Amino acid sequence: MTTTSLLSADQLRQQIRVRLAQGRLPILAGIYKTHQGTGRPCLVCRREISRTQLEHQVGGGDVVVLIAHEACYALWREESKTRRDSSI
Repeated sequence: MTTTSLLSADQLRQQIRVRLAQGRLPILAGIYKTHQGTGRPCLVCRREISRTQLEHQVGGGDVVVLIAHEACYALWREESKTRRDSSI
């Protein structure tokens, strides 16, 4: 998987695991929508999501919106599922 981060997919995945464990990144469980990038930073890799890229928007509560690049979202979703499954 190619990411837009300066990190490799494996490095980014490890960073996601650490941030999920520390509670600095929420575990995904909700619905998302996808649209063209808005120039805001990705919650996962912190790099800008340009207008030429897809942006995944995830609800993080009543009014909080979390956004991520497509590749970052995929890794975040996978690691969230692994974390949820391991806590059952």
